[in-house]
Amino acid sequence: MPIHDALSRLIIEFDEANESEGEIRAHGVMRLGAALEGPPGRLHGGHHAVVRTLAVVERVTAHENARTFPCSVDVTLQKSLLLEEAIPFEATYRAKEDSWALTTRFEGTDRLVAHAHSIPDVPLMDAAELAHWRALYAEISPEDETFDMFGFPVHLSPKLVWVESRDPLRTLPESQHAALVEPGGTLGPAFVSTQLDAVGATARGSLMRHPHLTKHIEIQFASRHISAETHLLCLADRTRLEQDPTSESEPVEVHGELYATARVPVALVDAAFEQVFATGTVTVHPVDPKKFKKLKKLKKMREIRHDRGAGS
Repeated sequence: MPIHDALSRLIIEFDEANESEGEIRAHGVMRLGAALEGPPGRLHGGHHAVVRTLAVVERVTAHENARTFPCSVDVTLQKSLLLEEAIPFEATYRAKEDSWALTTRFEGTDRLVAHAHSIPDVPLMDAAELAHWRALYAEISPEDETFDMFGFPVHLSPKLVWVESRDPLRTLPESQHAALVEPGGTLGPAFVSTQLDAVGATARGSLMRHPHLTKHIEIQFASRHISAETHLLCLADRTRLEQDPTSESEPVEVHGELYATARVPVALVDAAFEQVFATGTVTVHPVDPKKFKKLKKLKKMREIRHDRGAGS
């Protein structure tokens, strides 16, 4: 199932009731399609940011979809969500004349709580912050390490992890970027959240050559759509990577050293550094090596099933 088809079919049940003082409470059921996979059989960390917030708010009857953006989402991922299963959720929505706010809770647990709200329509970065990102990018080199992920190159500079996108249907037609182009020729929140998640997790994981899972993602979106022809840079700032002091996850031993939960700033800008489309942070935790073996086995089984299906 293509990504956009899966995103359009998320909610299979939805009921809402008006409460006092304009509050709306809702509950429903989602089914997450296989196209949204990250870890084997589970929802991609970047998709959590959209599936558990924007997909819900735009089903609330009282919400005007034209008011959704600009907005901010803040999503906790302390538990995975399985694909192709019925997943219950609940939501609380409030709106005022010039703002809205949503809170969701999936599978009845506080480990899967998310928040979203409108933000003022002003630049997401001031001049100093934008100059900081521009300076980091100015130091990249053709000698920097690069590896392929989902059909597009990821660049590892000493101070920056970055991914580039420009008209992916033409330049990288087999990539995840191309798969995320919307029918109208635009890139939407799913592109923004998955790519910022990717560079954020890589900024940490590449330091010890070990996979990480997203534990928290926070993004400010400037708008709903970006032309797919826009020359974009998805960036993660390695100079400001820091441990998360609020994490309750135990450090994991990797290659003889202990690594804890870490948080890294991310941003999506145009290549001229004139327009900021999104900012945020991605918080990640190293996969326990024992669990990593199981994940690799599940991935191999998935690839075998995919190959058999393609050959039938």
